[in-house]
Order: sequence, then C-alpha cells, then structure tokens
Amino acid sequence: MSNVISISGNRPLQLGEPNKALVEALEDMLAMAKSGQLQNFVGTGFTSDGSRLSCWAGEHMNVYEMLGAINWLEHEYVHRITGDDDE
Repeated sequence: MSNVISISGNRPLQLGEPNKALVEALEDMLAMAKSGQLQNFVGTGFTSDGSRLSCWAGEHMNVYEMLGAINWLEHEYVHRITGDDDE
C-alpha cells in the first residue's frame, strides 16, 4: 500500500482499478451526447500511469461562455478539494 495521501486526506485509488464514479459519469455524458443534449465537451483527467489526458469534442460557438465555464470549473474544483467556502 502506498503512503501517498491526497490533499483532501483520502488515499488515491489503486492504479488500474476501475473508478466506478468516473465510469458512471462518463456513461451519463455519453447518453446525453447520444440523445443530442450534450453538444460539446472539454475535459481533463489522469491515466493510471500518471499521464494527463485531455478531451476536446464538438465546438461551442461562444468563446466567452466556454471560458467562463472553464473558469467556473477551476473554482468548483478548488472548492470541492479544499472545502473552501469563500465563494
């Protein structure tokens, strides 16, 4: 077992084991894309070997809306990881 602990105090999942929450979220997004509800997506993550993965699919015509959404995601990420309530 690794002695690595995340910033939130949790131990990371063992590399290579499926992350059930991730699989469910991706399946939900796939269903939205197949139905036509999800029209574009920008995302990032990390693979089991530590490589960064990025995904760009579709094109959102309003660059300012997309930049705002990406910025909001950054703030939401920090809030979820640190529990910072200064929003």
